[in-house]
Amino acid sequence: MRHYFKLQGEIRVLFLLCIFIVGCSAPSTETTESPTNTLPPLTAIVAHPIASTGCGQKSAVPPGHNQVQTFFSGRIRRSYLLHIPRSYRDTIQQPLVLNFHGHGDNAEQQALYSNFSVLADRQDFVVAYPQGVVGPDKQTGWATGPARNPHVNDLLFVSDMLNKLQSSFCINPSRIYATGFSNGGGMTDVLACKMADRIAAFAPVSGSYPAVPGGCYPARPVPILEFHGTGDQVVPYDGSRAKSYPPIQQWLAGWVALDGCTAPPVMTRVLPTVTEEQWQGCRGDATLIHYQIAHWPHAWPHFTSVRHNSSQHPIATDSFNATPIIWTFFLAHPL
Repeated sequence: MRHYFKLQGEIRVLFLLCIFIVGCSAPSTETTESPTNTLPPLTAIVAHPIASTGCGQKSAVPPGHNQVQTFFSGRIRRSYLLHIPRSYRDTIQQPLVLNFHGHGDNAEQQALYSNFSVLADRQDFVVAYPQGVVGPDKQTGWATGPARNPHVNDLLFVSDMLNKLQSSFCINPSRIYATGFSNGGGMTDVLACKMADRIAAFAPVSGSYPAVPGGCYPARPVPILEFHGTGDQVVPYDGSRAKSYPPIQQWLAGWVALDGCTAPPVMTRVLPTVTEEQWQGCRGDATLIHYQIAHWPHAWPHFTSVRHNSSQHPIATDSFNATPIIWTFFLAHPL
């Protein structure tokens, strides 16, 4: 019995060390779920669809509200900000969107930048904003390859988070999607390479795409929608050798090959500053779409511009918002 209590004490010390090292806490204005008092066993990554067992359970999060959820994954306390839509019903399977923040940001900021929770209330889907841990550079982020990024198993974290969500809420396993900004866009790219059998479609925004650790071997041709500005100086459109970021067109060419797209892309001038590049005829009816935004910086695309005639009189107002475009793309691509 003495050994038992000694072991429990050592486990508590490990907990405190993990929390101290991660250095990532939930915003104090949110309600957090209390973690369990015992260390759960390590779990395997579940990369295939699983049935949701949360249907019929009353939502622990009031519909129309956000709440921080915490749990242990890989012996580290992890968290995500969860938004349940206003019209949520525990008898109807809901789509789920995972929305990853950028390097140095957090889940709450990503919710604000992308405005996905507002859209979720209108369109009736669940949004989870995962929280990255602090890496060697003292910034939050995702384990997408570079040494400065966190050295944790973020694939296991995503798998465990999906397991938790599907056991607590009525989630449609055929409509789980991933999007993210910057380093979060890079994490979205990693998920497309590693978890394509469980996540239906992917939409990185201004993503950084270093070589995926272990290589990119998607289980199927995957639908991908990507946004990138030519004025991005954080993740340059033409790439950065110093940061090991490939040119965006090179990254796209890699996915064209992986998806088996044989026809040349169809180019469409959506707005004076926005060009859509779309590949069709890909294996498995996958679609690859890229929006090139002239002069746009490293920011979530959402802007309004005014067109003028030859006399510089305004003749039209154009708006562009990545968030509803992403959701329309997701709707068209269930697993």
